[in-house]
This record gives sequence, structure tokens and C-alpha cells, in this order.
Amino acid sequence: MTPATASARSRKHRHFPRGRHLAMRTEAEPRPVMYHAALLEDADTGRILFEKNSEMEWPPASMAKMMLLLVAYKKIKAGEFSLDSPVRISQRSAHTEGSRLGLIEGQVYPLGELMKAALIKSANDAAVAVAEKIAGSVEAAVLLMNQQARDLGMTNTEYHTVDGLPPRPGHDVDRTDARDLATVARALIDQTNLLRWSSREQTPFDGGVCILRNTNHLVGHFVGCDGLKTGFTFQAGFNVTATAKRGNLRLIAVILGAPSNQQRFEQAARLLNWGFQNFTAVAVLKRGQSLPVRVQVKSGPAINLVVAHSVKVVVPKAQVDSIDLAYRVPQVVSGPVRSGESLGQVLVQDRGETLAAVDALSPTTVSVDPRGPDGFTVEPPAAYRKEAQ
Repeated sequence: MTPATASARSRKHRHFPRGRHLAMRTEAEPRPVMYHAALLEDADTGRILFEKNSEMEWPPASMAKMMLLLVAYKKIKAGEFSLDSPVRISQRSAHTEGSRLGLIEGQVYPLGELMKAALIKSANDAAVAVAEKIAGSVEAAVLLMNQQARDLGMTNTEYHTVDGLPPRPGHDVDRTDARDLATVARALIDQTNLLRWSSREQTPFDGGVCILRNTNHLVGHFVGCDGLKTGFTFQAGFNVTATAKRGNLRLIAVILGAPSNQQRFEQAARLLNWGFQNFTAVAVLKRGQSLPVRVQVKSGPAINLVVAHSVKVVVPKAQVDSIDLAYRVPQVVSGPVRSGESLGQVLVQDRGETLAAVDALSPTTVSVDPRGPDGFTVEPPAAYRKEAQ
């Protein structure tokens, strides 16, 4: 099955811990269409605002490097390496084709500089060097990338390379889809600080050995854009996974199979603009916030519940006033009750549709104590006191 003829595969709804993938629509959708697949989502919640062929298999091309860099960053964070760890350029790295720095076998560069080159310039030789450093070989790095993809719930992704470079022209071997690309983009945004590199139009490599120019032409030209990664092969066409932030709203746009370099950026910009014009982020609840509901401990005190964590939702601007809260909380519970124990849920709803759910917690501990006048001892709230103020 080739990307040009592939249709969206039927898959079970995937679990996204940070939010539900639900497509939303407003009266006008972004036009015209000059791509094979596209997706726009809220980066914080993973909520899909627009999608077209979002589950259609497609080669990621150089966007495969996003997963390599996520794996590398996690190894650095775990203390296995540092950005300054020396990397000796191998023969395989030096002879990697496609977009490249022109690394020479035997040269030594800091790991962080090679990661930066793979992200900004999309340098294939740098990506191979990073893979060999963090995993011992390209093949071992591919295994780590696929494991990370499974951990993130990327069910339509399979990597065979670390750089997206086809083994021969027109025969891409890596597979993904727009949803999975947005998933790895969210992971990079949430779990790394790589946007500090992808947000640069250009930057020196290793103190000025050469200048890395960003392949993402939205950076520096589209307001709020600070990443992420482009990809091109003859089979995949022109692709981009872009992110931009304006105010408290960060969006991710994925364009697959655009007909030209210019069109991938124009289509991504059109999609992002449409999102910023039509949607807004609303902070609904704050962690530790006291709720207007009480739970009676049987034969004990009544407890004022608090919010477990902050909740933000993204909705069409015209529907902000329709957001409301629903409480699924029992009237009476049996003791004892632990501080931080969930006693119910708060549902954030828009016209009956549940946008988010958060636990309603007890801020106090109510212990069974036969010596107490009512058989219970209440300990003062502590865990959520600071943020509730």
C-alpha cells in the first residue's frame, strides 16, 4: 500500500493520558486543501481541532528525527549522557547521504551540538552520530525509538531508520500518521527543552564551525512559531510538524504530502491561523481550589472538597459562555478518609459534552478514633493549603 493510495485504517480509539482526541469544527474550516493529510490540535490537552486523513499511513521522512531526539534527551535526563558528552564520528555517520553537515570520520563533537544540527538543519550524518552514541548502533537506536512510540500509544508508527532517509530513492521504510506525529510533538514540548533550539532561524554549530539554518521557514516569520521539524522525500513529498504559541494557547499543526516546500509552510500557517482565530484556552479550575460541594462522613464531619489538578480546556470562542461544571460526588461516605483521597469527580462540560474530568479530593484526614466525641478525629488540611490560598 503506497501513501498516495492509502486510506485511513480502522483503529480502536487510543488512550491519551493528557486529553481526549475529539475533532471539533467551527463554521469555516481552513481552505484550500493542498496536502494528503493534516491535523491541528491543542498541545496541552491533545484535543483535535481539525483533521483530514489523520490516520492515513505516511512516511515521516526527516520528522523521524523527532523520536530520535526524544529518546536522546531522555537518556541525558536519566544521567546516562550529557550535552557535552564527546561523540566520535564513525565511518557510517560520515558517509550518510541526504541533508548533512559534512562530518568527517574521526572528528569529535559534543552530543548536544549534534542533536541541535539534527533538529535545526535536519542533518542525517548528525542523527546517525547521535544514534550511535546513545544506543551503541543505529539498529539499537531504532529499537529504542519503536519502544518509545509504543509507550506513547503511537499505534500506527514503525521506524526502521533514525533519520527518515530511504535506503534507496522512492522506497521509504518508516511509517507513521498525522496523529502519531502530533503525539511525539507533544512529548517533545512537554518533556524536553528542545524548543530552545527549534525556535532559532539560524545558530552556530560548535562555536562557529558552520551556521545551522532552520529548515522550518515558519520560524521567524509566523508569529509564535518555535518549532518543530520538517521532512521531505520523493515518496513522502513536503511535510512539516509545526507548533506555535500565542497567549496561553499552544497549537500543533501537521501537514503531510504538500506539493512544494512553500505549500507545506503556507498550509501549516493557514491551519495555525485558523486555530488561533477560532479557538481559545480557558483556565477552568486551579489545583487545590475549594469546590462548592461537601461530602458528609457518616457519623462524622462534612468535608469541603478541593480540585486535584488544574484544568484548562480549548473551545471555540463563541462557546466560552457555555462551559459549565457538573459534580459526581456522593452525599455521604463511610470513614476513615485520607487526605488527598478522591471522593468523586468534577466534569467540565460544553453543552452536555464532557471536555475534561478531574478528581475531587478530601483536603483533610478523618480517622476513626473511639475516644473522640463522635468516633472520628479530624486532622487539619495540609497538602493543598498553599495553592488554595
